[in-house]
Order: sequence, then C-alpha cells, then structure tokens
Amino acid sequence: MTQLTAPPRSTRAAELLELAQALKPDLRAHNEQTEADRWIGDELSRRLNDGGFYRMLAPERFGGAELTLRETLEILTTIAEGCPSAAWVAGIHNAAIWLGSLYPLAAQEELFGDSEPTVVSGTLAPLGTLTPVPGGYRVSGKWGFASGVLDATWMLLGAPRPDASGGEAGPVFALVPMSSIQIHKDWDTMGLAGTGSHSVEVKDVFVPEYRIIDPVAASAGEYPSEYASEVALYRSAFLPVLSAVLVCPALGATKRMLEEYLKQVPNRRIAYTIYEKAAESVVTQTRLAEAAMLIDEAQFHQDRLGDDIDEWAQGPDYMPESLRVRARMDIGRALDLCRSAANLIFSLGGGSGIARSNPVQRLFRDVQASNSHPLQMATVQYEVYGREMLGQPQITSFI
Repeated sequence: MTQLTAPPRSTRAAELLELAQALKPDLRAHNEQTEADRWIGDELSRRLNDGGFYRMLAPERFGGAELTLRETLEILTTIAEGCPSAAWVAGIHNAAIWLGSLYPLAAQEELFGDSEPTVVSGTLAPLGTLTPVPGGYRVSGKWGFASGVLDATWMLLGAPRPDASGGEAGPVFALVPMSSIQIHKDWDTMGLAGTGSHSVEVKDVFVPEYRIIDPVAASAGEYPSEYASEVALYRSAFLPVLSAVLVCPALGATKRMLEEYLKQVPNRRIAYTIYEKAAESVVTQTRLAEAAMLIDEAQFHQDRLGDDIDEWAQGPDYMPESLRVRARMDIGRALDLCRSAANLIFSLGGGSGIARSNPVQRLFRDVQASNSHPLQMATVQYEVYGREMLGQPQITSFI
C-alpha cells in the first residue's frame, strides 16, 4: 500500500508533537494507576490541558492551536503510545471543541469566555428531552459514556427536538455548562478504563436556541458559525472529524504492543518445543511481520482520512458524500486492522502475556474497547461503504 507523503507541519504542530513525545514516559509510568482509578488523573489531565492538547482544533482567535486534522491525528496517536485512555480523552475534547466552534458566535463567546481554559466533552446519543420555552428549551435527561467529563467545563448533549405535533423533528446537540450537570461515577470497563466515561444528568436546565445545533443539517455541511467561510478547519466534514479522532487510541496502542513485545521476545522461549529462543520460531517471525504490516495499513487509512478531510476543507465545496462514506470506511478499516494486529501480537504472549504486570495485555484490552464505539465499528462501516458502491439506500443519515 502506497505511503502518503506527510504535508509540512506547522510550527505549533511540531511543538505539540515534540511535547507529546516528551510526555510519553510519564504517561506510561501512570498506566496501572490510571486503570485502577478509572481516570487518567488530575495531574496528567492538567499537563495535557496546560500543554494545549485539548484545544488543538479550537480557533486561534480563542486561544486554540487551529491545527489541521492530519496534524491532530498524528499528535493524538503519539499520546496513545503513552496512554490510550489519555489519547481517547484528548480526542473527545478536540472533537467536541471543534464542534463547539461551529455554533453561532453568541454561543462561542459563552463557550470560550471563561477565564479558565475551555475543555469540552460530549455524549451525543439523543437520550434527553427538550421542552420548548421562550428563547430556547428546557433540557432534562441522563446520558452514559461521557468521556473526559471529569475535566470538562462544558458538555454537548444529544436530544430529540419536538415538532409542533408533539413528535420528534430530529436530533439536536445542546451545549450545556458543567455547572448545570451532575456526574454519576459508574465507568468500570475492561478497556480504555482511564477515560472516566461516566454518566451525566441534567434536570430542567435552560438552553438558549443559539446553543442548539442540528447534526443532520451539519452532516450536510450546514454550519451556523459565522467563521465557517473564513477558516478552512471549520469547513471540514462534520461526522468524519468527530469520528476520526477515535482511531488514534487504537493505532497508538497497537504500535506500542509491537514495541513492548519486541522488548520481551529476546528473553522468551516456547515451552515444550525445540525453541529455546522464540525469535527463531517461524510462527513468531511471520505473525510479527503480519502484525507490523497491518499497523502500517492502519496508518495509511488514518493518514488518507486526515488528508481527504483537510483537502476538501480548503475549497469552497463541502466534501462529497462518496468521500464522506469512504472516510467512514477508512475509520472502520483502520480500527479493524489494529484489532487484527493486536490479536496476532497478543497470541504470541503465552502465559506471561496475561499477567496484569505485562503492558501488552492492557493495551490489547484498550484496542478491543476502541472497536466498540458505534461510529467506529467496522461491520457498520463496511455496510455503509458497500451500499454507497451499489447505489443502495443508506442505513444512516450521519455521513
């Protein structure tokens, strides 16, 4: 598979990439505690926040880095080589703050107007209720999987908008300050344990109309932001950006799995065989070679994904549906390849590979968890892509 040529990095992207590399040892040193606490920890979160990793896709006019998506994905993958949970949290914060930057200026001024740095999280399934009132809505509901909620200052919450007859007119995303949100600490999972993806609840909170966005219209490129015509990043395709950042934790985790196993293999033997050195086994050699190629292929899909989104954002036209569908396929395929590579590497671990002290098993679980998000699942993306190829009706309006 042809390697895409990386475009030149901006100065700020190069600085953040260097800082991410420098953070990796500390992120790794906290891996076990992160899993035990079900959160990356306030200190690591502060360092990621202070370093600017939560605002890579935020507007420069509000203190963000305003990087390209390709640059952001590279940095998030580097963070994932240190801690996949940290990369997931940072990815969610970047996707959410990018989404917040698509709202009307009045909402953006509230979002970015606090003295403390803005950190946005979100849980977008339309599970809440909206009650129309003058000037906006009263929002109530409970949502799960609010990744990064423990360090967020604002939340994006999904809910169906009622129509005039009392039915549903379609989903919306409401922008709500954390001061109005209750956190239920119920996150306890086998993978990506440190993301702190707890449930959240709001009760009868007023949200003005300008802090509501229609994701179906946004999926077609209809953004209410006054700046969308001025800054390429905020013309990027809606769902591809929101989903792309969630490839990075799996890719970084799988790269590190390979790194960790290569450190371990010189001291490994294959019990009950002639192999006193596992490295001399054809099975070890071929499975590692295949895993390395699968990782390279996953990297290709992530790079193409970022490049396609960035390229179309530079022009006046919205990314066409055929390429948005392919973007979904790139996401699903990259994650599927990471999972296949992780399975191969884990299969070589033997008894020591399942010890909790072995980082390979934790990374393996993180990769499996990364494949569980409904916007990421390869089986869904394969169907969406196949339907596009065959001219069949789609199974989703979120493309």
